Amino acid sequence: MRNILTIIFLATAVFVVYTPLNFNDFVSLDDLNYVTLNSYIRDGLTLNNIVWAFKSTYFSNWHPVTWLSHMVDISLYGLKPTGHHVMSVGFHAVNTVCLFLLLLLMTGKYSQSAAAAALFAFHPFAVESVAWVSERKNVLSTFFWLLTIITYVYYTRRPTLVKYVSTLLIFTLSLMSKPMAVTLPITLLLLDYWPLGRFQSKERRAREIIMEKIPFFVLSLASGIVTILVQQKEGAIVPLDTLPISSRLLNAIMSYWGYLEKIIHPINFAVFYPHAEVFSEKEAAIKGAALILLTLSAFLLRKRTPYILTGWLWYLLTLVPVIQVVQVGGAAMADRYAYVPSIGVYIMICWAVGWLITGHPRLQKITGAVFVAIIITLAALTWRQAEIWKNSGTLFKHAANVTKGNYVAYNEYGLYLIKEGRVDDAIREFSKGLEAAPDNILLNFNMWEALSTKGLKEEAEKYFLKAVPRANNNTGEPSLFKARGIELMKEKNYNKAVQYLLKALQIAPGDADLYNYLGLVLGAQKKYEAALACFSTGIKANPSSWELYFHKGLTLKEMGREAEAAVSFKESLKINPDAPIIRSMLNSKR
Repeated sequence: MRNILTIIFLATAVFVVYTPLNFNDFVSLDDLNYVTLNSYIRDGLTLNNIVWAFKSTYFSNWHPVTWLSHMVDISLYGLKPTGHHVMSVGFHAVNTVCLFLLLLLMTGKYSQSAAAAALFAFHPFAVESVAWVSERKNVLSTFFWLLTIITYVYYTRRPTLVKYVSTLLIFTLSLMSKPMAVTLPITLLLLDYWPLGRFQSKERRAREIIMEKIPFFVLSLASGIVTILVQQKEGAIVPLDTLPISSRLLNAIMSYWGYLEKIIHPINFAVFYPHAEVFSEKEAAIKGAALILLTLSAFLLRKRTPYILTGWLWYLLTLVPVIQVVQVGGAAMADRYAYVPSIGVYIMICWAVGWLITGHPRLQKITGAVFVAIIITLAALTWRQAEIWKNSGTLFKHAANVTKGNYVAYNEYGLYLIKEGRVDDAIREFSKGLEAAPDNILLNFNMWEALSTKGLKEEAEKYFLKAVPRANNNTGEPSLFKARGIELMKEKNYNKAVQYLLKALQIAPGDADLYNYLGLVLGAQKKYEAALACFSTGIKANPSSWELYFHKGLTLKEMGREAEAAVSFKESLKINPDAPIIRSMLNSKR
């Protein structure tokens, strides 16, 4: 009964503490690409979209189970953000319960298991993984991660082929949700040492225990190779000439301590942490030496306190894939990366405290009262952090306030202000960002766009030129050329618009939207055959675009090919049956 009540309390309390998410919106960072503007996700769970989920490496990732999860959300809730948030909170609640049951199953220690699960549930470090819709992959992968270990524990107690294969299959689902799960085989070996005690067992030799992990390591290796190949192909991995290996190693050391500091002193969380411009080599050396000393101490004390060694190595090793030695993106560290690694620290804390207060009833009562106060404080901080994720404005304004030189936060907050019609305020934010990162392509481009909106064309042009320094080469950001081409189209400068749109197509030949705009520009120039070719090519790239069929129909109508135009309009209407403009064109006569 005590276990059941604990499960009910933990799950219910998670939903209560994350109540602010019920009123939160999607955010501009990744949510647009992952959900709101992703045509495959927006259509919900269909056979065509399921096939896409398993074939796609979109957005530099292969995680089909995560895509399926988002499709299910759309099928259930549409594009209402509340449903998506509730689903993520649900996964976090289930993960909390799974962690409690797992620790209890392995150790039989109720108090320590409940305490570790409570820290995991209510620590604000978890907010990014729960509140960010695009990070569904993190809570989903962790669910399968914990379920894999639970199944594995049952396998170790009475080994059968069915249990072993089930463990492998669930682990595969974890990898297919987020490849950070590659460290799970090492984690299983740590748990074999403590608390399972399999290496001390006379029934199984160490060699057999390691050999049974080989299929797990093979799956991890395969997942790691696929992930690196995909991210290299999509250009997500930062090259060494941009960020040298020395800076990456220094950042790794500082990040290991940074995550620990956030666990112990949970304030100033941000959605993006920029790299420090200058590292203190002396500070990094001291912290690096301290990491080695702590690891040696955990090893030397392993017989007396084996949970310290397991928890510490859990923390160190599960962070390896995301410690940014292989730099993906521009962040130095990220709260979401600590979602699983922090469990190792919670295990160390709870079992060490449990050992210290054993046999001291009065100290146990004091410790219990202090722990309750800590949990209440953490829950309050989590509530507040969840409120910060209300929308892009609150999120990036907070990030800019609690970090230094956060060019990403300034850029995203500026974009939010432009949408709110506060162009002058946005220009100030872009200026702050450019002080920190004067050569940043997006900041220069957005400054150009903001100044252009104010009519300051001459002042704006220098920022555009800086945004596309290689404008005469087939390299760079296709979105910048595209945006410039659309701007020129609106100004009816069609010849120049064609040039920029063609540059964008040279970089991104599969972008159906580019063919649509190019067709519109060519149509405005009365180059109907060329426009028709553009719309037809765009339809091949994206058969679900009603706009391409519609604009193709308009072009055919202008050419006097009424029957063909009607066919194209009907195709457009199939995709978007609620558009009155399509019905109007179908019913009109030339």
